[in-house]
Amino acid sequence: MRCSVTLRRDGQGILATCGDYPSCEGRGATPAEALARLKESLAFWLELCPCDVTTAPGLELTVVRDETRA
Repeated sequence: MRCSVTLRRDGQGILATCGDYPSCEGRGATPAEALARLKESLAFWLELCPCDVTTAPGLELTVVRDETRA
């Protein structure tokens, strides 16, 4: 499963979001940390969803917008 990710500054850290799953997000001090937390959030959501059997190893996050670089 692929997920298009947007990174943006949020206060002191970075926020990673995926438009396909608006309730999932990842926050971290660095983009890598925010992406890792987003992946965890997506994996948790997908495990609870009976309509999808995708697991964390199958998740591919692609940054399509990076608003952290000013």
